[in-house]
Amino acid sequence: MPYTPFLAGELLTAGKLSSRLVEETMEWTPLTAIGSFSAGFSAASYTPRMRKLRLLGQERWEYEGRISVTSGTIVANSNTTAFTFNVGYRPTFEHGWQVTGGNTGFFGIRATISTGGLLQVGVPTGAGNNANGVLLDGLFIDAPI
Repeated sequence: MPYTPFLAGELLTAGKLSSRLVEETMEWTPLTAIGSFSAGFSAASYTPRMRKLRLLGQERWEYEGRISVTSGTIVANSNTTAFTFNVGYRPTFEHGWQVTGGNTGFFGIRATISTGGLLQVGVPTGAGNNANGVLLDGLFIDAPI
């Protein structure tokens, strides 16, 4: 008879897998500890931070918090580097999201993280040049490396 680790329809639990289903491999860490902000960008009181998890053996990086922006720093229709991650906190592939910003006329902010560790943001023409914040809530990267 071939080896069958689980029967069809059997409920899988951490005990049966002899492993953790969710493991935090890096606790929530302020961005200031793992990189540096560019001119015109800084950590808000809702501290921007990152953590690393392992979910069923797959790595996931999560982000949350608010980056404060000096008005006029994000120029419409161009990429602006907000933050540079140190080596070890950079993904193997570029990732991008549409995020919420402050004072953008209800337009979203485009955010990307490059393989070089650059967190870049940008807004469309309609948003103007008055953005005063970028929210990282809900951002994550599955299998970042």
